[in-house]
Amino acid sequence: MISELELIHEDYYLSRMILFNITHIISDQKAAAYTEWLKAEYIPLVKEQSPFREIRLLKIVDSPNEGQSLSLQLFTNNQDDILKFKESLFNILQKKMQEDFYGHLFLFDTVMEYID
Repeated sequence: MISELELIHEDYYLSRMILFNITHIISDQKAAAYTEWLKAEYIPLVKEQSPFREIRLLKIVDSPNEGQSLSLQLFTNNQDDILKFKESLFNILQKKMQEDFYGHLFLFDTVMEYID
């Protein structure tokens, strides 16, 4: 049986959940290599070096963009985690975009807060 304290904690946790979403639009020519790099190198690094509670990689199936679109979702309870990420690990994505996938990759990010 769940205690009242556990229910209060659960409600607080859900009400404070913030999603940092990074959308990746990658050309068809480079999509397989980029996705493999994300899964094999970048996501494990983020899991190891960041405080995010959960990390998910999704393929956007109804994107109006050419190429393939991916969503990297990072879950946290505060925006400070996002600011720290942007100052450190996000730079790795931007560098990869400029060096290895120049002209093939576009990134944009969105911060969302659960309201219910």
